[in-house]
Amino acid sequence: MTQPLTAPGKPVWGSTSLRLAALSGFLVLISMLAALALVYVQVSLLLHRNVERQMQQTQHYIISVYESAGAEAAAQVITRNLADGRDTDSELYLLTRPDGTPMAGNLQNTALQLQPTESQWVVKLHRNAESVNAKLLSHTFGDHARLLVGHDLRELDAVESTVATASVMAGIFSLLLALASTLIFRRELARSVGAVHSTIARIRGGSLQARVPVEPAHTDEFAQLEQDFNQMLDHIEQLMNGVRHVSDTIAHNVRTPLTRIRLRLQAAFAEREATADDLRAAMVGAMENIDSVSHMLDKLLHIAQAEAGMRRQAFEPLQWSDVASEVIELYEDLAEEEDVRIDWQCEHDAPVLGDRSVLAGALVNVLDNAIKYAGPGAHVVITTRQREMRTTRPGTSVSAWRSEIIVRDNGTQLQPKDLPALAERFVRLQPDKPGHGLGLASVRAMMQLHGGEMLLASAHPGLEVTLSLPAHG
Repeated sequence: MTQPLTAPGKPVWGSTSLRLAALSGFLVLISMLAALALVYVQVSLLLHRNVERQMQQTQHYIISVYESAGAEAAAQVITRNLADGRDTDSELYLLTRPDGTPMAGNLQNTALQLQPTESQWVVKLHRNAESVNAKLLSHTFGDHARLLVGHDLRELDAVESTVATASVMAGIFSLLLALASTLIFRRELARSVGAVHSTIARIRGGSLQARVPVEPAHTDEFAQLEQDFNQMLDHIEQLMNGVRHVSDTIAHNVRTPLTRIRLRLQAAFAEREATADDLRAAMVGAMENIDSVSHMLDKLLHIAQAEAGMRRQAFEPLQWSDVASEVIELYEDLAEEEDVRIDWQCEHDAPVLGDRSVLAGALVNVLDNAIKYAGPGAHVVITTRQREMRTTRPGTSVSAWRSEIIVRDNGTQLQPKDLPALAERFVRLQPDKPGHGLGLASVRAMMQLHGGEMLLASAHPGLEVTLSLPAHG
């Protein structure tokens, strides 16, 4: 069940989803109102300009007739215009003689009493016992005769009123649409964020297996976020299980040597006839066990630091071949002592970017494991190479070069099912061999620190360990 995004007792406006939805709705509403206002202004200006243009054309024509054919001809033009049936109700005319008496038109002489400040103006006139707005053009001839050409604005006002009403209705519709979109947006956001919030609450309550329900039909950004969130929870649960397992294993591995130390010291203390050599032997054994525990804890600390991404120093360009040469030179005497032959095959310098001491430590762990578990008479082959890896994605293929070092031995045959467990902490397939089962786990953490990986495979017989890093240069 989706949890509400606003906590009880908290103002509704405190919801981020509501604020975002309201903001988007407000922007939509403002945009619609601005568009409607622009339409209204443009329509009003267009109508008024058309009326003014018609009035000016009519005025110029009557003036030209008056000046060329006389007042009577101009009066006939006005009478004809009022009788042609086109815009008769809205056309306004008045032509007066020089003495002020009317010759033609449908305006009263009282219109002459209006004193415009310009040649064009809007006045209130009384027509048919009704007060109306009218736009007039005034012209005075040389003989003091007057000509008024006008237009009744009632039809224009009606059109503007219709446009304004339509704009208001559209504005109301836009407001309703904005409110609806706000509610829909908030509901969709509440569906995803509320599901995440509910899952977090269950995890906080101790249910680490809780996951955000993902609907397969949804493929939007929120669905992708829910999938990523679930993957993160899976990884966290895996880490928590690993920590729990490591804690239990550490407790077991530390308890055993501590118990051995205590029993040995207790036996030496209880032995009344113990000589100085006996006490010294007990102390040496205790110190060896303490050193073993200390070495195990150091290994765990290095693994934790590598997995946390903590670098000892800045990475620098180097080559796997150089690292291999140094490590092989270090292990030549030990390998000869253990009757193990090491072959060094350098197919490529294999340049990488990393911490020399860390990478050398990783190779030391792998080579030490090979010598220890392969046994006397074994053959260990170390190879460096550079390999191109191709990743195929829908519609494209991406290639990347990897620099690798491979350590292969011909020791004990391993079962394929045992390979994944070798990189886990405290896993020892041969308990009779000395160690704590942390070597390859440490190597894997070091490779992850460098953005690489450790690959394990059966060498038929023996084990093949590949340390792969992105090629540099």
